[in-house]
Amino acid sequence: MAYVPGDIWSEEVKKEIVARLNAKGLRPKCPMCGNAHFSIGEGYFTHAMQNTLQPMAVVGMAIPTVALICTNCGFLSQHAIGVLGLLDTSAAGEPK
Repeated sequence: MAYVPGDIWSEEVKKEIVARLNAKGLRPKCPMCGNAHFSIGEGYFTHAMQNTLQPMAVVGMAIPTVALICTNCGFLSQHAIGVLGLLDTSAAGEPK
């Protein structure tokens, strides 16, 4: 099951994200407060990649991530969805 950015995250998608994180051995524990309970963000973050620190409009490459949110203190733990096998790049003309 691949996630295409722009889709609305259903419970099925969220369960798949949890399954992929568990398969990678993730056992989250908040580094700030020690809480072991997290929720999944309702969308993805994209981190722009650029080769300069100069201010600029970001157009180009980005790293989409899923965020786990500590239910106690709100700490965000972000995980690249491509590494989890959840990014469908075929829509962009690239191989999956």
